[in-house]
Amino acid sequence: MSSLGPICAFLSSLTWAVGSAGYSQLARRHSAFAVNFSRALVALPLFVLAVFVGAGGWTPGLESFGELRLSHVSWLSLSMFASYGFGDVLFLWSTRHLGVPGALAIASSYPLWTAGAAFLFGGESLGAARLIGILTCVGGVCLVILGGARERGRVVEAVLWKGVALALLTSVFWATNSYAVAHAGQDLSSAVGNVVRMVIAMLISSVTGRLLQPHAPIRLPTPELRRWLWLFALEAFGGSYFFMYGLSHSPLAVAATLSSLAPVISVPVAWMLGLERFSLPRTIGVCLVVTGIWVLMAGA
Repeated sequence: MSSLGPICAFLSSLTWAVGSAGYSQLARRHSAFAVNFSRALVALPLFVLAVFVGAGGWTPGLESFGELRLSHVSWLSLSMFASYGFGDVLFLWSTRHLGVPGALAIASSYPLWTAGAAFLFGGESLGAARLIGILTCVGGVCLVILGGARERGRVVEAVLWKGVALALLTSVFWATNSYAVAHAGQDLSSAVGNVVRMVIAMLISSVTGRLLQPHAPIRLPTPELRRWLWLFALEAFGGSYFFMYGLSHSPLAVAATLSSLAPVISVPVAWMLGLERFSLPRTIGVCLVVTGIWVLMAGA
């Protein structure tokens, strides 16, 4: 197995670690559908540029779009329905009830559903080592997040049934997104695939936004868009690029787990910067994740 795919899956966790915090703030002031529409709006021209730069010119760039088939569009449509259309929106809604830590603790279980789908429908071998690695990683992620929530005294007030239900639904949608992206990207360049994904994301976000929140603007106000432009470029462009390549060039169980580590990544960085104090539960959680990754990669 080439190491580039898993590395890209892991890098998508880095970008989501930053993105989820910023998007959660935006969703408290604006429609979640407007946040997602704006993400795609910024990322789309960057992916179009990436197609032509990567192909080496206008003519080969246009020829790259000839790779697209109906099956690609179908998988990519399912991917965006399950992420920008509803999955990410459900996650942002769940953070209002659980906070970001509690919502992530539940939603980050999606590698379990992804691995199960790959085993049942994709013909991937799960194996004892890979299963142990996935469970260890997910357990570590939950310990890291809930440990941080306990330190902030939010566990009792945060565990509300509505938030839990939304976060569980998020995990199912995110697993669907992972499975669809993995299938669509196997014989399609990540830049071309993401051009299609962003176009579909804008369509789905605008339609669902009008249906569910008819009085809310379709996109963020221009001052907010300018303020968060760097984040949209980092996560919606860079993160989506890493995510699609990583999911389509790695065993699905491995890539889904590595792409779900955003909450863990932020912990050692916060310690090094002096933003958080040392915590034994969160340290144990990080150690579990590192152990789980080692077991997972050894069994791949």
